[in-house]
Amino acid sequence: MNLSFQKLSYFLTALLFVLASCGTPYQAEEDPDEEQEEEQEEQIEQNDPVSPDGVLETVTWNLLGFGTGFTGPSDWDLQTKNIVEVVDSLDADLYAFQEVADQEALNNIVQYMDGYSGFTASHVPRSQKMAFVYNTNTIDSLEAGSIEDVREEYQNDWSFYWASGRTPLFFRFNYTYENTTQEFYAVVIHGKANTGSSAEEYTEAYERRKKAAEGLYYYLLDNKPEANVILLGDYNDDVDESIYYEESPDNYAQTPYYQFVNDTDDFDVITKELSDAGETASVPEEYTDLIDHITISDELFDEHIQNSTEVYYNPQSYIENYGNTTSDHLPVWAKFDITTTSKSQVNNQ
Repeated sequence: MNLSFQKLSYFLTALLFVLASCGTPYQAEEDPDEEQEEEQEEQIEQNDPVSPDGVLETVTWNLLGFGTGFTGPSDWDLQTKNIVEVVDSLDADLYAFQEVADQEALNNIVQYMDGYSGFTASHVPRSQKMAFVYNTNTIDSLEAGSIEDVREEYQNDWSFYWASGRTPLFFRFNYTYENTTQEFYAVVIHGKANTGSSAEEYTEAYERRKKAAEGLYYYLLDNKPEANVILLGDYNDDVDESIYYEESPDNYAQTPYYQFVNDTDDFDVITKELSDAGETASVPEEYTDLIDHITISDELFDEHIQNSTEVYYNPQSYIENYGNTTSDHLPVWAKFDITTTSKSQVNNQ
C-alpha cells in the first residue's frame, strides 16, 4: 500500500511538471466568424456629436439594399463602416435614406452616430424602406408617418403608384439654434424604378411615377400650403426631362415631376441646376441622369443657401471601390440658414 501510494505521488508530480512546462493552459478555439465581427466593429469609429450652427444641412442618399442580405454589397460590415465614415464627413443634421431593410439595420448605423436618432418607414411592407436619421442636438421630433390622405382620384392606386407600398414618409420637426426655433415638414420618397421587360412595362412604370408625383404635389398644396417643405429622395427619374423615352432614345418624355418643376411660385426643385449641368449621383457614371433630388416649398426660398446644393463626390476619393462596397448612389445635399427670424419662432426662455 505504501509503495503504491508513493508511485502515485511520483506520477502526479511528474504530470504537473509536464503541464507547467507546456506554457499557457488549454483554451477553447474561438469562432472565426465571431472574431471577424469583433475586429470589424473595432474598426468602426464612433462619430462625434454635431453642434448647432444655425444651418440645417439635409442629405438624400440611397444605401443600396442596406441590411437586406440579397441586394447591395456582399460585405455588410464593410458597407456599414463606409456609410458611417461618409456621414461623419458630412456632419449633416438630417439624412433621408432609401433602401434600408428595417429598423434593426438602421440601428446598425445610428449606433455609431453620437447624438443621432432615426426611424424607418414601418408602413412599407418590403425590405426597401425609406428612413430618416436626425441630429438630436438640433432637431426635435414632432410627428412622422405615411402620406395617405391624397385626392380621391389618386386614392385607389396610391400604394401601387409607389412601387406597391413605398408611399412617402413624412417627418415634422423643429430645428433649434440658440433662442430660435423653426418647424419643418420633410418628406422622403423612393419612386417606381424605370424597369420592365417590354415597352408596355416601361410605359407603365413611367405612368406610375407620374401619378405618384401628381398625387404628392396636390397633397402638399392642399394640406401643407404654408409649411417649410423639403422633399428629398430617390425620384427614380430626372427633372429636366424623363429618363423614359417613347419609341426612340431621341424622344424623351416629360419629367413625371413636371408640376413641381413648372410651379415656380410654390416650389423649387433645387437640384435641377445639377441636372442642367449634366451632373449625376449614380455610380458608375455612365448613368448620366440625376435621379436623386431635393425640392423645397416657397417658404424656404430665402433660407436656401445658394450653391449649397451638391452631389457629394468626396467618398469616391477615400473609399476604395465605392460602387461595389458602399452604394451605387452618392449623397446629394442642400443647406438652409434659419438665423433669419422672420419665419422662425424666437424662444424667450
